[in-house]
Amino acid sequence: MTEKMSKSRRALLVQLEGILGRECYNANIQNYGPGGSREAEGRSYRYPLTVRAPDGERQKVRSSTIPDSVSDEALRSGYYAFGANQLDIMSGIARILSFLEKEHGLEIQD
Repeated sequence: MTEKMSKSRRALLVQLEGILGRECYNANIQNYGPGGSREAEGRSYRYPLTVRAPDGERQKVRSSTIPDSVSDEALRSGYYAFGANQLDIMSGIARILSFLEKEHGLEIQD
C-alpha cells in the first residue's frame, strides 16, 4: 500500500496541476459567437489529466479540481497523454515539491 498524503500536500498537488492543465492553447481552433459570427482564432483549454485506479481502470479528469473520490495512489499516477507518449505530471510536481522542501526550506503546513 502506498503512503497516505497529508490533506495539505494533496491540495497543493491538485492546485499546481490545475494551474498547469489550464495553460494549453490551440491556435487552430475557430471560435464562433452568437448567430455564427466568427470572433477569433485560437482557444485555451484545460488539458485532461488521466489517473489510474488501483484496479488499473483509467479515468480522465477535465475539471479544475480532482474529486476526493480519487485515491492518493490514483492521484500520484496522474499523467497527460500525448498520443503514444505521456507526461507523468503528478509525479513531476511531487518531485519538485520534495526538491523545494529539501533545497529551499519549503514547508507545507498540515
